[in-house]
Amino acid sequence: MDTRTPQALKTPPPGLWQEWRARLARPRLIAVLAAILITVFIAASWIMERSAHVTTADARIAADMVAVSSDVSGRVTALHVGVGERVSAGDLLYTIDDRQARHQLSEYEADAARLDAEIAREEARIGLSASRASSEIDASRAGTRSADASIEAARSDLAAAQRDYDRTRNLFDRGLTTQSALDQVTNRLESARQTLAMAQARRASASAEQRKAVVSSEEVGLIERDLDVLRADRQRIAARIERQKVVLDQHRIRSPVDGVVDELFYDVGEHTLLGFRVALLHDPDTVRVEANIKETQVRHVQPGAPVDIHVDSAPEAEVTGRVDLVRNLTVAEAAMMPNPNATGVFTKITQRIPVRIAIDPPGDGTQLRPGTMVRVKIDKGEAPRAEAGK
Repeated sequence: MDTRTPQALKTPPPGLWQEWRARLARPRLIAVLAAILITVFIAASWIMERSAHVTTADARIAADMVAVSSDVSGRVTALHVGVGERVSAGDLLYTIDDRQARHQLSEYEADAARLDAEIAREEARIGLSASRASSEIDASRAGTRSADASIEAARSDLAAAQRDYDRTRNLFDRGLTTQSALDQVTNRLESARQTLAMAQARRASASAEQRKAVVSSEEVGLIERDLDVLRADRQRIAARIERQKVVLDQHRIRSPVDGVVDELFYDVGEHTLLGFRVALLHDPDTVRVEANIKETQVRHVQPGAPVDIHVDSAPEAEVTGRVDLVRNLTVAEAAMMPNPNATGVFTKITQRIPVRIAIDPPGDGTQLRPGTMVRVKIDKGEAPRAEAGK
């Protein structure tokens, strides 16, 4: 056979063809073996990862959202912050028209001033009445003592006049004295009797004056009762003033917490109503992760377990945390409108348990926004023996 024909030239000798196939088979074998090893390594790593961690993408950043509401109705006259600004507790957010509240406060303060003047007047009356009553009582007592002394003196004079009369009468009856002498002692006796009667009358008048002074002193007690009524009115007005100051302060809506302003629902000139929310805030320093773990895996999640957190909005950030709380009910049971099986056809669905994760402060200052999605990887922990035995 002619080996130089075109067909012969296209077909290599059998030994050379086998050599070429052997050479080509070695790289393929190496590549296949390398691919098998890489696949085994990846599968082993995945299995080890799955066996050591509980992972889920059903997780998000959460925070305590604070809805600030208005305690009064009125027109917004000033807006002091903007969306996204950081505020401290007590910082002013809105100002509501407070002219009517100020006028009411001025009216209460005027009533308080009037009552203060009336209280001062009654206190002065008490002082004057007490002083006058004391003077009258002292004077009436002095008059009573003077009347008693006059009565004693008049009785003494009457007794002396009576003795003179008896002696003179005895002498007259015996003819040893004249009629004029008897008339004189008789006049003295009558005069002494009149003097005693007048002293007794003055004593009765002094007693009446003393009783009148005592009655006047009791008028001080009546004034004190009126003063107590005025003081009670003053306390009521003071309470109204304090309440009105609270109402006036409620026209200035302030931030209740340190945080960030997420939303403002009113602009200047708009009219807000009592109880309507006007702003929404949250504290970025207290954000957390709310994850929903499958019920088949939740037994491996224990409070305190370390967690790696991958933030979708900041994939390069290294965020860590720890399991803070494992809830005792499923997400479905916690829903506002549970979905009961009303058709009678049952389909088993793996339920999820809410788990709260406390976030460690990010070292690079990564901003974690509530509502953004994250993926969490929780280190598995052994269940407590008491629970494992149940």
